Amino acid sequence: MMASRGGLFGWSPPRQQPLTPVSEVSEPPESPSPYMDTSTDAVAPEVDDLEEEMEEIEPPPEAVPFSRLFACADRLDWVLMVVGSVAAAAHGTALVIYLHYFAKIVQLLSRGNEDAEMLFHRFKELALILIYIAGGVFAAGWIEVSCWILTGERQTAVIRSRYVQVLLNQDMSFFDTYGNNGDIVSQVLSDVLLIQSALSEKVGNYIHNMATFFSGLAIGFINCWQIALITLATGPFIVAAGGVSNIFLHRLAENIQDAYAEAASVAEQAISYIRTLYAFTNETLAKYSYAASLQATLRYGILISLVQGLGLGFTYGLAICSCALQLYVGRYLVTNGKAHGGEIVTALFAVILSGLGLNQAATNFYSFEQGRIAAYRLFEMISRSSSTVDHDGNVLGSVQGTIEFRNVYFSYLSRPEIPILSGFYLTVPAKKTVALVGRNGSGKSSIIPLMERFYDPTLGEVLLDGENIKSLKLEWLRSQIGLVTQEPALLSLSIRDNIAYGRDATPLQIEDAAKIAHAHTFISSLEKGYDTQVGRAGLSLSEEQKIRLSVARAVLSNPSILLLDEVTGGLDFEAEKSVQEALDLLMLGRSTIIIARRLSLIRNADFIAVMEEGQLMEIGTHDELIASDGLYAELLRCEEAAKLPRRMPVRNYNETATFQIEKDSSASHSYQEPSSPKFAKSPSLQRASNLLHASARSPDSAYNSHESPRNIPSPGEKATENGSHMDGTDKQPPSIKRQDSFEMKLPELPKIDVHSIQRQTSHGSDPESPISPLLTSDPNNERSHSQTFSRPNSQFGDDPPAKAGNEKQKRKEPPMWRLIELSFAEWLYAVLGSTGAAIFGSFNPLLAYVIALIVTEYYRIENKKHMRHEVDKWCLIIACMGFVTVIANFLQHFYFGIMGEKMTERVRRMMFSAMLRNEVGWFDEEENSADTLSMRLANDATFVRAAFSNRLSIFIQDFTAVIVAFLIGMLLQWRLALVALATLPVLTVSAIAQKLWLAGFSKGIQEMHRKASLVLEDAVRNIYTVVSFCAGNKVMELYRYQLRKIFTKSFLHGMAIGFTFGFSQFLLFGCNAVLLWYTGLSIKNGHVDLSTAIKEYMVFSFATFALVEPFGLAPYILKRRKSLISVFEIIDRVPKIEPDDTAALKPPNVYGSIELKHVDFSYPTRPEILVLSNFSLKVTGGQTVAVVGVSGSGKSTIISLIERFYDPVAGQVMLDGRDLKQFNLRWLRNHLGVVQQEPIIFSTTIRENIIYARHNASEAEVKEAARIANAHHFISNLPHGYDTHVGMRGVDLTPGQKQRIAIARVVLKNAPILLLDEASSSIESESSRVVQEALDTLIMGNKTTILIAHRAAMMKHVDNIVVLNGGRIVEEGSHDSLMSKNGLYVRLMQPHFGKGIRQHRLL
Repeated sequence: MMASRGGLFGWSPPRQQPLTPVSEVSEPPESPSPYMDTSTDAVAPEVDDLEEEMEEIEPPPEAVPFSRLFACADRLDWVLMVVGSVAAAAHGTALVIYLHYFAKIVQLLSRGNEDAEMLFHRFKELALILIYIAGGVFAAGWIEVSCWILTGERQTAVIRSRYVQVLLNQDMSFFDTYGNNGDIVSQVLSDVLLIQSALSEKVGNYIHNMATFFSGLAIGFINCWQIALITLATGPFIVAAGGVSNIFLHRLAENIQDAYAEAASVAEQAISYIRTLYAFTNETLAKYSYAASLQATLRYGILISLVQGLGLGFTYGLAICSCALQLYVGRYLVTNGKAHGGEIVTALFAVILSGLGLNQAATNFYSFEQGRIAAYRLFEMISRSSSTVDHDGNVLGSVQGTIEFRNVYFSYLSRPEIPILSGFYLTVPAKKTVALVGRNGSGKSSIIPLMERFYDPTLGEVLLDGENIKSLKLEWLRSQIGLVTQEPALLSLSIRDNIAYGRDATPLQIEDAAKIAHAHTFISSLEKGYDTQVGRAGLSLSEEQKIRLSVARAVLSNPSILLLDEVTGGLDFEAEKSVQEALDLLMLGRSTIIIARRLSLIRNADFIAVMEEGQLMEIGTHDELIASDGLYAELLRCEEAAKLPRRMPVRNYNETATFQIEKDSSASHSYQEPSSPKFAKSPSLQRASNLLHASARSPDSAYNSHESPRNIPSPGEKATENGSHMDGTDKQPPSIKRQDSFEMKLPELPKIDVHSIQRQTSHGSDPESPISPLLTSDPNNERSHSQTFSRPNSQFGDDPPAKAGNEKQKRKEPPMWRLIELSFAEWLYAVLGSTGAAIFGSFNPLLAYVIALIVTEYYRIENKKHMRHEVDKWCLIIACMGFVTVIANFLQHFYFGIMGEKMTERVRRMMFSAMLRNEVGWFDEEENSADTLSMRLANDATFVRAAFSNRLSIFIQDFTAVIVAFLIGMLLQWRLALVALATLPVLTVSAIAQKLWLAGFSKGIQEMHRKASLVLEDAVRNIYTVVSFCAGNKVMELYRYQLRKIFTKSFLHGMAIGFTFGFSQFLLFGCNAVLLWYTGLSIKNGHVDLSTAIKEYMVFSFATFALVEPFGLAPYILKRRKSLISVFEIIDRVPKIEPDDTAALKPPNVYGSIELKHVDFSYPTRPEILVLSNFSLKVTGGQTVAVVGVSGSGKSTIISLIERFYDPVAGQVMLDGRDLKQFNLRWLRNHLGVVQQEPIIFSTTIRENIIYARHNASEAEVKEAARIANAHHFISNLPHGYDTHVGMRGVDLTPGQKQRIAIARVVLKNAPILLLDEASSSIESESSRVVQEALDTLIMGNKTTILIAHRAAMMKHVDNIVVLNGGRIVEEGSHDSLMSKNGLYVRLMQPHFGKGIRQHRLL
């Protein structure tokens, strides 16, 4: 059983629904606005809304009552909430109160015959009232935001810590059911963010907007109830126009999301498997597939623009027409003396404002609903009973360590129908080692969780020194047990904290533990030593180093009982040996249970217990069990026949022990005199010191695995060595994905036009020969390669000329001309869109001016006939403006939309093409991982559109508005116009601040919470280790510490945001007051008459509120500058290894002699670590050379250098006597066939996967290739044969089947040079044999072959064997000559040539 395949102990929890849905929830869009960037910002919310509609058919999800959201509030929180609510209500009514006074300002028109001094005095009074309103708004805004941020943070901190407390106390069956992969934490934290959003900013926002709604209605009805009623009556029509378009937008948004998900899948697969893509030179195919899948996105994007243009046009058009109707009715009211002009305008705008308030308030309901659902999930979890933690129980005085399993029956709670143990008996004598072996599913892995009491047996009992462990105190029991697993659990903390892991230990004790675990040397060599942070799940350390830390942790806990879950399973021979030495020290004098999957590791155990179907079948020493020839002997025979890789040599305690001595001057002293009381009491360590002195005299020190930096595999090396792709295929795919797996639909794409050359398959090889012509390689017949594989330059190949220059330099934002250049093809759309934007922009101040004209007419009551004529004329003009608005909006949004969509599509194609030109080293960098690049393609390209077409649209609209307003002002009175213009920048700042507030004020804090949750996610992911080391309280303490830090920051953050917001509101009213005061002053000085002054004041009052709205987009545009830089950074990057050099060589024949001359190489991501140094190797044409060596010695690097994924730092790699750099890169790769250690299978059919090597292959050739690869048989047995879809990333196939498909691909490619990174090490034994035969057949052809070999079975076919260590060749020769030298090669191959194995040579 492969432990890595199934959870921590070899079993994996069943796939069930997680506790909470993973989807991040976003808010629904606000009311339609002409500035909404639907393509990007609004897509996610709209899809969410649509899903919500569809879910209404199902029963709605459970939710708590709204009041329960505040369940964790204390008295201070209630005070904060009451104060915050009062402030929000006060803030919400401010604008309406201003409107009330606005009526009084207009009313001054009736005093036209008063003295100028008196009028100025009246203006001054009203300006002062506006200043008071501004002051009130400042205070209210500040208090509102600060109180709600503070109380939200306080309440959710309580919810978080309660939840985490409960989570860490759950019993293991909970984690079986819900999974222990950390998702449960991240989902919960996103749930808490939903609650926080609902009970802090959203409640404040809701109260604020509802106050606007009620006060607006009140002021409207107080001023003029007739106009208020008409406004209310026309409201539903305006809302309906927006609502209908929104429904269509939601549908389309979902479609565009799905359409892009398809394209994203293509891009993500290509980037994830970049080495395979490059090795088979399929860049053009990938670009073509991506471009084809972008077409659907383009179509939906254009439809969205159409709907948006019409929707916004009708919404605004109806609103303007409704305004005309009310002003027309207002004439009757004025004529009949029922109202005056100021009241009519105030009533009209107060009701409109109240409608906007209601609309904004309604957007919060979605958040409330989400918060209530999230709270239901969380509170239900918090109210769960905690685990069976017994804080009381017995404690044994001293522990001997006799363990007994008596008639134990057991099955996991998550799958009770499957019995794991049935009537199991086992006794482990004190201080003895018992190894448990058995086939997969025999139940051996369940022994550790039962011993740790993660679970209790269904029947029977587990005894420690004769006492049932159920009666013992749980924490004490676990403190007596040391657990070392195959997948060591590291928290996101320092190395020191990871070794201490919840225990209080002095630095000296921690260092001593690390020395015993052979970890001190590598820790000391790190820059920060013991204070080095080990990243998320310890990603920055190698497996071997992690295991050593895990051993150190067990040493520090000084347990009486040791549980080892095949610790060294995933390591190569040398690493395994040094870790085993540390474990031997640890096991001395302790009762030990070893779960073993490789029998060669446990021959020296005191007893070996063999299990089958949950029962003990036989027990005894290795020799006894071999003699009895039972199940154990059978298992051993199976294993040896399968030639499993990299086995440990037989440990013999009688031989001179070769423990590696720590290279510390203090090492020997620290063992002679135990440096800490903790170690002094352990008899095993005192025995260890004698062994160490023995080892000091060991003659065999030549090949001790010194912990030099060179032994740490570099990222690229490690990735290929461990068989996983360097981009980390286990990462989550990017978030833009549908739930189902969308495949890369290659079959539907027209085939690329490859020059159809009659391929000469059978010529040049004997027709009677048993070897397929696909395997032979004749230099004279080589022309076919270069011709078959030369690809025509495609339309995507014409990348823009790349700009040379220092890459690392800080890039500036691209100049505007670059953006214009990108969009030049759509100039006609830009002209039409700009026309619409200019018309719509100019209507804003024009409308305000016409309303001002009508209002001044209202006060000329003496000439009723003239007034009626004038008002009717202007109302008709307003109605016409309404109709023109529909057309203008349509032009603006539709044409700029098309322009934006085409631009986005073009930029995505350019970015993707540019990515596929870069060398592999670029993809190794952290910021260029597959996930990041997929996200960049998805998001950054839309930012180019936002930065140009959206920005242009808004700029033209605003610019015409400002110009028209300024012209009207200048025509009326230039002095007032200049003062109004001076206030514009101040108002812009205010609008930006308000926009930021609307966007939500908790974004910065959310990021801090995500970081804090990393500690938690690690704890849950490694819950077994946390529980077994009783480290739950430590984790809780760490988390609470993080929460306290966040609270302090959020308090300051809240105060700062509150102040900024309050001040921005103050500026808004303050500027208006200044304008009003200056208007009065102009009248007093006789610069302007009263009616002109009021007209101008009205134009600028209404126009400025509307003018500054678009400026609120500035923060988003600024945010996108970074994305713009990244887009052009990718497009302009000059690759270090040029793939399309047309002047490079493409010789017709390849003879296949390869030579590496004095090569020095280090991976670009870790230049300080030299992987190969002064390395030379020569392979003549047609020769097969095997490369062997310890992990990290640079074997896989050789393949990467020949493929030219990287160039050497110094020295040369030669092909047929010429430097590889002289050849055309794609031509070179066409002549190399690569089988990677971890075969890459694409999400498409098996046929597509095989012809990935050559798209013009016939059906017969595909089947022939599959036969040679031993794959035809299993493919034919599948229901759809070669047309079987292999699921997302090929999950439906076993590793052995994937390997054979990869071999078939290489066979079909028929390249003259083969590079094989032998993968059978990761394959189960029965497939291993079949794959072995396929590889044997492949090697038999007369091709140049370089083989990275891990197993002896491959060695019989090779002409020469090269042994690497530390980046140099240490031995070279045939198998027999190397065996006679008895050097490193013998040690590497030892497990495969033991006594039993020689007789089972491959048949």
